[in-house]
Amino acid sequence: MFLCRKFNEIDKMLGRLSEVLQSAADVLAPPPTALQDFDYHYKLVKNFYVADKTLPKIHINDTNIPVHLEQMLQILIREEQEISAALRQVDTVDSGQPESKESSSNGSSTEEIPTAECMEFVLNNRPLDVLVELAANDTPPGARLVILNWVRRLLSCMKDPPLGHASLFQPVQKLVELCNGNVASPYEKEEILFLETVAGLVRKEPILANLFLKSHHHSAQMLASWKGLSITKTPVNNPLFQSAKIEYDSRRISLVKEDQQQAGEQGDEAGGNEGTSSAVVVPNLNEERVAEAKCDCDDEEHFVLFDAIVSYLDSADSTIIVRACEGILILASLPTLNKSCNAIRNSLSRFCTMIADRLAVHCQQIPEDMDTGDIEDANVSWGLIPRDSEQPHFIGRYQLTSFLCWLDYCDCLMKESPAIAPELGELIRAQLLISYIEPGLLGNYAPFMLVLTAKIIKKTQSRALLDEIANWLIGEGDITDINGTDCLLTILIENAHENSDILLQTLQFVESLLDNPHEKILHGMIFFYINNRGYYDNNTQTIQSWSDEEDNRERRRGSAEDPIKSRTLAPNNILKVINHFLLLLPRHIMNDAAGICYEEYMQDASRHYQTWIKKTHGFQWPVEAVWPESPTSSPTSEGNTLETLPTAKPKIKSKFDLNEVQCGDSGISEESFYEGPLLKLLFSHVKQMNTQVYELNLAVIAILSKLALFPHPYLHEILLSPEIPVAPGATTLWSVMQFLARQLLTEIPRVENFQERINETGKRLLSNPPLYHKDCEHESSPEQEDEAEINDPLFESIVVLEEFCKELAAIAFVKYHHATE
Repeated sequence: MFLCRKFNEIDKMLGRLSEVLQSAADVLAPPPTALQDFDYHYKLVKNFYVADKTLPKIHINDTNIPVHLEQMLQILIREEQEISAALRQVDTVDSGQPESKESSSNGSSTEEIPTAECMEFVLNNRPLDVLVELAANDTPPGARLVILNWVRRLLSCMKDPPLGHASLFQPVQKLVELCNGNVASPYEKEEILFLETVAGLVRKEPILANLFLKSHHHSAQMLASWKGLSITKTPVNNPLFQSAKIEYDSRRISLVKEDQQQAGEQGDEAGGNEGTSSAVVVPNLNEERVAEAKCDCDDEEHFVLFDAIVSYLDSADSTIIVRACEGILILASLPTLNKSCNAIRNSLSRFCTMIADRLAVHCQQIPEDMDTGDIEDANVSWGLIPRDSEQPHFIGRYQLTSFLCWLDYCDCLMKESPAIAPELGELIRAQLLISYIEPGLLGNYAPFMLVLTAKIIKKTQSRALLDEIANWLIGEGDITDINGTDCLLTILIENAHENSDILLQTLQFVESLLDNPHEKILHGMIFFYINNRGYYDNNTQTIQSWSDEEDNRERRRGSAEDPIKSRTLAPNNILKVINHFLLLLPRHIMNDAAGICYEEYMQDASRHYQTWIKKTHGFQWPVEAVWPESPTSSPTSEGNTLETLPTAKPKIKSKFDLNEVQCGDSGISEESFYEGPLLKLLFSHVKQMNTQVYELNLAVIAILSKLALFPHPYLHEILLSPEIPVAPGATTLWSVMQFLARQLLTEIPRVENFQERINETGKRLLSNPPLYHKDCEHESSPEQEDEAEINDPLFESIVVLEEFCKELAAIAFVKYHHATE
């Protein structure tokens, strides 16, 4: 302990002695300035290989070059920080000084602001040219790695790097040209990081994109944007500024029109004798866009920086690919990206073709015999490629993951880049959807393709890609031009009528269309058939209450004083509607444990209804269910009376024209209402719920519940209005539910101890739903017969129907409450 204390005292004494000696040395020989220190390190780097020619064989990490380069970088960063701190201090002092002392305080504070001497040295002496030459030759070995990292850190660590100056952007251009992902390189990581850094600077200042378009280079001087850098004219006889001594194009780039710059220079010359420094000309982005629109790029030119990043998409390293995708997304989302420029258009077109081909190839590599459940459970994104070895492995896992990653990236790209979205969407529709998926949907691999298509639709978030899917399923053109009888979507749904093997997959596909709604798809699938209101029998007067509701609805059309948003969604007989659903089944065949309370579904119904309102916001849907022939009036119009707004009725056909086929808006004969392939499929399976498997019943009511949540008046009437008069031959959800209830009421009492079995089935389904089981019509073993007795579709359908009625009652009440708020 004594020795330790003595050693500590000796160390303190030596430290004080060294401070004294350093102070004396500083008095005799002051420390070098930042510029002298920077010049010292640069000379050591520049003259390192002059003495001995054998030194280039030594790896750069075995030399002191990285140390000197690090010191140069730290000096530049420290200089910028000092200038920024001084400017902030001046602003603080100026804001606190009185007006009387403003001029004197400004003068004193301006003298204290340090100048960017080291950066001026970089711009005037061009040390980056020497470093880039070493990187191009990779001499000494490893020089490219060190210099790429150094330049990247220079651009990223500095707040405002003067990339617009020729002394900086020309070496950066040279490094960008050296980065080529098509050639195997041990410096892939450093190269893509450097390119991504440059892309980030271009994204920050979009006008810098012209630096990488060769035909946009001009001979006018490029004004630097470096704060604290004095604006000087180019020396005439200085060899550093002579373009003949530089191998690549060293002409300065102007982001301003030449005539404007000439005018600015003339103004500077005229005002130069006044003793004031010339101001930096700020380019006009709008005028630059006009200049880009009239660019003279050749058909063979391209966007150098963009193509350099794209070349790394073929790398074997997934992290390099993700970095390249990020750089492409940064450049593609530039707000000033102009496709009228031939160079930009060529690069974007080539990229769109490549990425669409890659997406189609990855989709074709997915094995058709893989489990469709694995497709449903897959959840990946383009920036998070799963590499966890503990995840379950299944057939086609790698192929499926690769396809979904690229699909998610294309979707993100089309969402963020308006310049790429139209062309990329058309290529995806042609090369993926039409060429590969469509033949599979209509061929032998329909179940697999239906599930895969449903996954594609669920992952789609961009409006442009969803529009292309709608054009593929429904057809091109406006909604008014839709003919839903001959589109691909109608064919797929009608195939499920004939082939029960693809029924569940088709319902899953339809549910994905509802989860990610598109107005065109919904119109061609549903509203094209029901907007003519052919399900409504307007000739009957048996239900006086609904007739009064209809007259009240028509009378209030065009009234701005009505606080109710929609009389269709908020009828006066809402309590009767709710009671109709809750009392559909007799009490003695209901599940006593659950009762008839529907409050448990209220919270979910309210939340889901708000979700559907947001998803369908902007859709051109009607507010009230009225006849198409009725005159539409503005809600804000004044002076409208009942005489000016008559209730239009459909024309009653005479006995002479009953055999004539007259088509309405839906193209279906008015004599017989056709609800469309989807509603027909759903209604037919609601009638057969007592003979169907539990999974199929759940899929049917899940789709019907989502359809009931849509704020569409005609769909609301056909699904949630039990009291409307139904036209002869038409079918509504209430009518098929009544048919099912009558069947259950006939079959259930024949079973011994049916009440106990209903209660047991209800407890089992609500606590532990059964796994998929085959239809009971197939031949089965005794063990399968015991399982079929437990999972009896008859009793399962009672529980499903009872819960479905509660959910419909909750949805009807939520829509009523929202419409009356």
